Amino acid sequence: MKIDDFLDYIREAKSKATFKNYTQGLKKFTAWYGKDENTILKERFEDLQTTDQNKRKRFNREIEKFHRHLKNLGHPQNTAVAYTEGIRQLFRYFDMDIKNLPSEVTRKIVTVKDYTPKVNEYRDMFNCGNVLDRTIISMALDLAWRIGDFVKIRKDMLPNLEQETPIPFDLITEKEEVISKSFLSAQTVQLLKTYLKTLPKENPYLFHNRNGSHYDPEAIGKRLKVLAKKAKIHIPKGKRLRFHCFRKRFLSECANLKIDINTAKIMVGKSVSKDMLTYLSEVEHKKAFEEVHERLQLTEVKAVINAKDSEIEALNKRIGELEIMNKGLIEMLARNAKALGIGGDLSEGTAKATIIERIKELGKQAVEKEQAEYKKLIESNNNNNNH
Repeated sequence: MKIDDFLDYIREAKSKATFKNYTQGLKKFTAWYGKDENTILKERFEDLQTTDQNKRKRFNREIEKFHRHLKNLGHPQNTAVAYTEGIRQLFRYFDMDIKNLPSEVTRKIVTVKDYTPKVNEYRDMFNCGNVLDRTIISMALDLAWRIGDFVKIRKDMLPNLEQETPIPFDLITEKEEVISKSFLSAQTVQLLKTYLKTLPKENPYLFHNRNGSHYDPEAIGKRLKVLAKKAKIHIPKGKRLRFHCFRKRFLSECANLKIDINTAKIMVGKSVSKDMLTYLSEVEHKKAFEEVHERLQLTEVKAVINAKDSEIEALNKRIGELEIMNKGLIEMLARNAKALGIGGDLSEGTAKATIIERIKELGKQAVEKEQAEYKKLIESNNNNNNH
C-alpha cells in the first residue's frame, strides 16, 4: 500500500479538477494530523486488524475532528466536506472505507452558484465561435452529458452520420455506469461533418489535444468563458459559467415541457429502475428529444410558426384520442365508485363530477412531485468543481 499507487490512479482515471481536490485535501489532512500518507495507511490497516471497535473507528473520529478544524478556520461547509474527501477516497482505494460518518461531515449544502445561459445567450456564444466552439456547444446541448464523458468521446464512437436525424447516440456513463440514450440533432451532425475533416488521423479523440489525448475539461471551461465574454454575456457576481450549464439547460427545458422525468434521466445518463428502461421506448425518447431540441435551436428557426399541416393534424388527432381515453376512464371509474371511496348513493352525474375532481387532484399531486424531483435533479451538481 503506497500513496503513489492511489495518486497514479486518480491522475489517470479522474479529471484534473478531481485530482487537484483530492491532493489538496490530503495535504491539509497530513499537515493537521502530523504524519505522512503512507504512515496513515499503515495505521488504518493495523486498526482494522483488531476486534477493538474503539480502535477500528479511530479515523472516523479523526476525520470528524479534521472537519471541525476546517470549519473553525472559517471554511464553508462544502469546502470542508471537499477537503475531507481526499483522505476518505485514499482509504476507499485500498478497501479500508470509512463508514458511518456523521452527516455534518459529508453533507453538502445545495447552492445556486452556476449560471445557466438562456437559449439566446447560447446562440450569441455559438455565433462568436469557430467550428470547434460551435461543435462543442451544439453537441453539448444535444447530449447534456457530464464533461468527463463528453471529453472522452472518440471518433470511432460516433454513429453513422448519414442516417436520418435525430441520430441515436448511446453511452454507458462513467460516473453512474448507466446507459444514456441520447441523440444528435441535424445541426450537430452537419457541424460534425465539417469538423471531422479538420482532425488529425493519429489522435482517436473527437476533442483532442496536442499530446495525443483528449481535451482537458478545464480548457473547455475556459473556452466557454471566452465565448461568453465575446458575446457580452453578463455573469452576475458570485455565479460561475461551466460545462455543466448545458446539462442544466437541457433538464430545465425537459421540466418546462413536462416531459416524464424518467425519460429525461435516461437521455442524460441518470439511473432509473430497470422497469422504466423497459417501459420507455426509443420512440418516446426520440419524441422527447425533438421537443427539447426545438427549444434549443442555435439558429433562428421558427419551427412553431412554420409547422407543417401534417404535424398539426397529428397533434389534433392525438388530442382527440386523449379525450376519448379520458371519457372512457371516467366512465369506467364511475361504475366502480365505491372502490374509490365515493358514496354509491350519489347520482351518476355527481359521481362522475366527483371522480373528475379526484383525478385532477391526483394529477396535480403527481405534477408537483415531478417538479420537485426535477428541481432536485437540476440542482444536484451545483457544488462540484468540474469545469
